[in-house]
Amino acid sequence: MLTAQRAYIAVVAVVIVFALSSFFVFREDGAVYDKITKSPLRSPRPTLQDTITTLFEPIKHDSNNPVYIDPSGGFYKGGEKAIWKRPLGKKVLIVDIDTRVPTGENQILNSEKLDWANLNTVGGGLVSSAIVNHYLYALIHGYDYKFYQARHMKDHHDTWIMPHVFRELIPDYDFVVAMDADVTISHLEVPLEWLFNRWGIKKGETSMALPWDTEQFRRNISISTDSKGLRVLNTGFVVAQNSPTTLELLEAWRDCTSETRYPGCSRWRYEWSHEQRAFSEYVRYDFNKTAETVISIPCDDAVGWPGFRKDMNKPNKPNEDVSDCNGNFVRHYTLGKSRVKDAGAGSVMQVLSEVLQNNIMANQRTTWYKEQEKRVEKPKHPQTEVRVDNEKKEGDATVLIEDQT
Repeated sequence: MLTAQRAYIAVVAVVIVFALSSFFVFREDGAVYDKITKSPLRSPRPTLQDTITTLFEPIKHDSNNPVYIDPSGGFYKGGEKAIWKRPLGKKVLIVDIDTRVPTGENQILNSEKLDWANLNTVGGGLVSSAIVNHYLYALIHGYDYKFYQARHMKDHHDTWIMPHVFRELIPDYDFVVAMDADVTISHLEVPLEWLFNRWGIKKGETSMALPWDTEQFRRNISISTDSKGLRVLNTGFVVAQNSPTTLELLEAWRDCTSETRYPGCSRWRYEWSHEQRAFSEYVRYDFNKTAETVISIPCDDAVGWPGFRKDMNKPNKPNEDVSDCNGNFVRHYTLGKSRVKDAGAGSVMQVLSEVLQNNIMANQRTTWYKEQEKRVEKPKHPQTEVRVDNEKKEGDATVLIEDQT
């Protein structure tokens, strides 16, 4: 049996072969065939985008569906009212922003074949793993994707690249979504549109959406708050919607450390948690025009991983605790980067196995052969049993008696 890591190596080949064959299989189902071939995401000539779209179209979750049930039976409600009803496609950009360039040995932007089983989970290896997960997600749902190779910033920690890159990219899209290299999409079939509905992101009103950070406690006191006592937001997963307010917000965030607008912000150039703390300390209050301008995504949806609290709490530190954030839709392995590769492999194998399962069940006549029970036929004319004893018993002889008279 293939492990999650080794199975991932075969995914690309299986995806391509199965997608091409499934295109013809789906022709038998007129509704599915029409939906796929007439999709606005398809180009005149088949591309990888077409192949991936064709393959996963049957299992993509409908953004109008009021609920989502994950493979383990977890039940999740969508938005009370579906705002995002149609696919946004190329109006959305998913971007990986990093100063680490994965061009080294066994990294994804190296022309040599990638060896997934031996891909490491640090530096360019971690970035490679992220690109695979995020790019595939973009292909499945028809979003644009970019790896943005950022330059180091003078007198700032590298994480400060995010605000200025967002400001540069947002004018060309309705939405820009950025994820850290230690973030994976756990349910690849669930589109951003459904998540936007769940999180209450409003058209033209919401500028940014970020998850609440995991809350750490020492002696029952939270150490994950800003100077006003409000829990900070996490910039490992950020959604920005194009609007005049958003442009102003991004410029204010980008220039925060200049202290032109926010005195004291230069403190966060290198001090943890850098641009994340600056956003929570200044920007979110300054642009809190309505309750929907800056959306706080539930920590349980977009930070941590299943079993996070159990993994983080240590028996030798009884006075410390952490909130139980399970990354139901977006998993952020801030303190568990070695888990990223397996998490990405698992997400791919889940959707691929579901596609294969559905196809096998829909084509049982050709894919599922059941051996018939063999019947033993009885003889038409029963025969009488005949025993032949070739051995003579002792004393069993014919004796002739001669008449003596």
